[in-house]
Amino acid sequence: MENKDNKKRFTNFLKKQGFYIALFVCLTVLAVVTAITASNTKEARKVAKNEAANNVQQNQKMNSKTKDALVQEDKKIDNAVEVKNNSNSKQKKNVANNSKKEVSVSKISQTNFIKPVEGKVAMKYSETPVWWETSKSYRPNFGININAKVGTSVKAIADGKVKKVDNNGSFGTTVVIYHPESGKTSVYGNLDKKLKVKKGDKVTQGQEIGSIGKTSLRGMSQEVGSDFLHLEILKKADGDPQFASENPEKYIKY
Repeated sequence: MENKDNKKRFTNFLKKQGFYIALFVCLTVLAVVTAITASNTKEARKVAKNEAANNVQQNQKMNSKTKDALVQEDKKIDNAVEVKNNSNSKQKKNVANNSKKEVSVSKISQTNFIKPVEGKVAMKYSETPVWWETSKSYRPNFGININAKVGTSVKAIADGKVKKVDNNGSFGTTVVIYHPESGKTSVYGNLDKKLKVKKGDKVTQGQEIGSIGKTSLRGMSQEVGSDFLHLEILKKADGDPQFASENPEKYIKY
């Protein structure tokens, strides 16, 4: 009899409190699911954050390498220009301290060069790096590039002697002439391989030495292409152009 009463009481309790028990169970399950989801979300965010940090570090390393390469390239160019400037400063100081040398330099500076070709200067002399279209890079131009058609006759700017004929430089077929009267050297690049002179020949001012060709490995814009003469003037008979070069327009007016 007592067991029946207990069962009846339990049944009545379930009827009255069953809704709240079910609600409690549901809330408990929901809380557990929410906690698990939040934990997974937090972990996913942590993983994503770590991946982003790693990507940033990798990008910074790549940018650093690229920047270092550019800095090294700039240092090479700056060092070349600095050496040239230091050389110029020493020469000026020596001239100021020696009156005889000053007179000698004064006489040498009175050059009478003529135009090697008629045309317009498409690229000026620049110790500061300028854009070269073919190599897609910035490089100094230790001469001037005169726009003239392929096949145009090229003349010696003054009397002199052919020091060198070269076919392997960046400006293609090149003729180098030393001018004893001025003590300077002229360099003519992007010439046709069929030249009118050879090493050791003596030339006179205005004499044809060759014609403009398509031999230069360096080019400028699409408008100019290979239609140009590269002209350099060096202060002395020997030496690297980047240390001995002068602006040709100082002596030849275009």
